[in-house]
This record gives sequence, structure tokens and C-alpha cells, in this order.
Amino acid sequence: MSNHHWPDPLQPAQPELVAGLLAAFWETLADLPELIERDEHLLAAETTVALRATVLRMMLALNGIERPAATRHLNTYLGASQRAAIEKTLLAPAVAGESWIGQAVALVVIYRWYAPQLVEKHALAYPQAAEDAALAALQRLPDWPLAITTD
Repeated sequence: MSNHHWPDPLQPAQPELVAGLLAAFWETLADLPELIERDEHLLAAETTVALRATVLRMMLALNGIERPAATRHLNTYLGASQRAAIEKTLLAPAVAGESWIGQAVALVVIYRWYAPQLVEKHALAYPQAAEDAALAALQRLPDWPLAITTD
């Protein structure tokens, strides 16, 4: 067991890292439809975990930091509402395509809250082509919503 120091050494979020996160979200999400169609539940679950990790890093970036490596104190770096929002995406009522779709939709909602703020803060180009490609792939799934609105 390694010795975890507190506090973690914090690094500011770099624009290149943030740009990579914005695009990686859609690139990862684009893998989900094919996995769901083939009932690859383990891989679909791993994909939603990767999406959640990306969104979490986006949240931390908007808070001004990169995710500290091997942190044991992640709650410390998130506001209560941030933590509540992302923890809701952990729910999987069953091992089924609908569960992974539900998690992915919830993560898209959070992404759409953070991405524009990060684009503005870091003067980045939004990865529209990656989003369009992912959403086109997802439309094949009967349970994928036609529109995702943020409230």
C-alpha cells in the first residue's frame, strides 16, 4: 500500500488536457451502441465508467485543477451539487442496455453543462464533429432519446 499524502499536489488544468477531454467523451460514447447491440454488458459498463471519469475530470478542470493521480480525497475537490450529480450516474437498475443508456444520457446532460464553460474559459474549439458522429451512432438504439435537454 503506497503512502497517500494529504493534501494532494494540485496542478492547474491545462487547455490541451481539457480539449482532449471534450473530444474523448464523444469518441468513447460512440463505442456504446455497438456494445449494447451485442449485449457486451461488461464492456458497456466499462465504457460508462470511462465516460464518468472523463466528465469528472471536466468538473475538476472547471474547478481549476487536474485530477490528482491516485488521490484518496476526491470528494474534497468537488462541490456538493457536483458530487450529487455525478453520483446519480452510478445507478444501474439491471445488467441491461437500458442501464448503460440511462447512465450515458445522465453523463451527456452533465457534459453539456460543463463543456461550454470549459470552451469559454480555455478558448477552445468545441468538438462538434465528434458529437455529431456519436449522436448519429446512438440514434440506432431504440432506447436512446431523440433529444437530450438540460434542465
